[in-house]
Parts: sequence; structure tokens; C-alpha cells
Amino acid sequence: MNVVVLNGHPNLAQSVANRTILADLAEQTNWTVNHVADFDGNIEAEQAQLLNADVIVVQFPLYWSTYPAVLKKWVDDVFTYGFAFGPEGSKIKGKKVIFSVTAGATEASYSTEGFNFLPFEHYQIAYEHPFRAAEVNIVDTVITFEMNATPEEGGDEANTLALAHRHAERVMAAVSQFTEVHA
Repeated sequence: MNVVVLNGHPNLAQSVANRTILADLAEQTNWTVNHVADFDGNIEAEQAQLLNADVIVVQFPLYWSTYPAVLKKWVDDVFTYGFAFGPEGSKIKGKKVIFSVTAGATEASYSTEGFNFLPFEHYQIAYEHPFRAAEVNIVDTVITFEMNATPEEGGDEANTLALAHRHAERVMAAVSQFTEVHA
């Protein structure tokens, strides 16, 4: 099974949660990790990787209601007319996608009364949009809240590390369960 992880974090050296999740995935799987921040402009290579994938995991921290700019730029460049959409449809139509999302805020903050003003599902619509337009099959979303390791912002590194390890396990279980059930 060819699993490709699109890492949408702009700088893993500054991350605790996403760096830990990706390290766990690298240690425990043979999945390909594509660090989209390192995208060199070779659109055809990126598209070929998607075409060859059986499952695509989109890993990113939630930044101001959606994914980081490096992932947005990658989607803008790679999801081209004639590849991800257009009169001929999408070449990645039906590809299995799992979103793997980390959020620094609490789950309760994603409500009309909370700091983030809207339920999480509203944010999810925005980041899923280009993938839905490309007609992929979104099979799961793994999200973990309170992934804040910065004490100055009320975070706790030990808690974030524990949550990140559990998050990685949930991602692996989602891929494993999906591939076992739908193989």
C-alpha cells in the first residue's frame, strides 16, 4: 500500500506536535513523507506522487482557520486545471484522503461562543474545498486539540508530546483500518 503524507508544516524545527507526529510515522511505517515547504516547483513530480498513492494523508497544523500558507501554495500549484479539475474531471478522483490536523486551541473554543467564533466543521469546509473539488474520497479526519507546547501561550510541552504520540497512533490506525476494510 503506497501511503503519501503531505506535511504542511512550514518549519518543523519550530514544531513540537507535527515534528513528533511525523517522527512517529517515519519510525513505524514505510510511508513517503512529502515536506511541501521544500516544494521546488516540479509540478509533474508532485502530481505523479499523488497519482501513485493509494492513500494520501494531509498533515498540518490549523493556522488561522485553515492550513499554513506553504500547503495552500502547494495546492494552488499542484491542483492544476486538467489535473485536479476541468472538463475532463480530476485525475485524482476517488483517491483516498485522510486529513490529520493539529490545533493549539481547545475543542470548546471552536464554537459560536468560543475564541474561534465558529464550530470546527466550518473551518473544515474551507480546507477540504480544493480536495472536494478534485473529487477525492475523504475517508477520515483525525484532529487533536490543545496541541500547544508554548508556555507563554498557556501551552504544555509534555502534554503536547503525549497528545502528538496518540495522534500519530490514530492516524496509523485510520490508514490501517481503512486499508483493511477497503482493500
